[in-house]
Amino acid sequence: AGLLKNGHVCARVSPAHPLRIVHALQESGRDLPLPGDGITAAPALKAADLGGPTGESGTPVARDVSDVGLDVDNLHTMAMAVRQGRTIYNNFRKLIEFLVSSYVTEFVVLLLGIAAGLGQPMNSMQLLWINLVTDIFPGLALSMEPAEKDIMVRPPRESDDVIIGGNDLKKMTIESGVIGVGTMAAYIYGLKRYGPGAEASTLAFNTLTLNELAHAYSSRSEHRHVFNGSKDLPPNPHLNKAILGMAGLQAVVSIMPGFRRLLGTAPMGVMDLFVILGGVLLPLAVNEASKSAMPEMTGPGEDGNEETEAVDEQFDEETTT
Repeated sequence: AGLLKNGHVCARVSPAHPLRIVHALQESGRDLPLPGDGITAAPALKAADLGGPTGESGTPVARDVSDVGLDVDNLHTMAMAVRQGRTIYNNFRKLIEFLVSSYVTEFVVLLLGIAAGLGQPMNSMQLLWINLVTDIFPGLALSMEPAEKDIMVRPPRESDDVIIGGNDLKKMTIESGVIGVGTMAAYIYGLKRYGPGAEASTLAFNTLTLNELAHAYSSRSEHRHVFNGSKDLPPNPHLNKAILGMAGLQAVVSIMPGFRRLLGTAPMGVMDLFVILGGVLLPLAVNEASKSAMPEMTGPGEDGNEETEAVDEQFDEETTT
């Protein structure tokens, strides 16, 4: 265990040493993946946190005791698997953050309106429209986010980390509160100008809908800012199509009389549109400004790791094939 603290390579080991090396690393608190192919590697593969035989050269014994297996004799495949696994995990977190924040925002808006004696800002059909139509497609698009540029140079997460922790819940609550305040500001403006009724509810409904579409962009990264565009984040055409489609659909239901009767909304004026725009852009700016900075990753290459770019290119090429 003492030697392994300073060493990087173990050479000319005996058949008994791999198992001792695995145990020594695990006792130091590390989570250990281990590739191997021979009979003598079987005990170490079994003891490792994640054992995997290497491709076609792996013996049947090594395959039987392993957790995963490689189809080819190419350890580069492991880097591609790690990249894809990290991307899937991150996208799952993004999807949860977006959906939970959206639902909490709706609760905050209703609670603030009723608690302040301002009535119910939105009716049940409007809430149902947001939940079943507006949120679904951007959420699906977030689950298809491409890998962020520095995903392979980030330190691995701890094995006992939860998907959504206390800090995440606090962050989502703050984001929801900011969006809720922006929506309530538009609703209060509607009450002041039109009084209680469909006009004020229309302002709250459209402000919250567009806020959640904007929040889908904000949910693309916990540390990168959407205002920097593709400089920090790779493009996601699926999300762009979902946002544009839902925004266009929202414009349609706001114009067509049949949809207005169904959702209980009213026509809007030019000033109303400016109020809605302000109620969307201000919360987006506040939530983007509150993002914590990602620690700088060091490594060769402009984006932190030249090998990472090679892995990305090969992964995309082989996936397409």
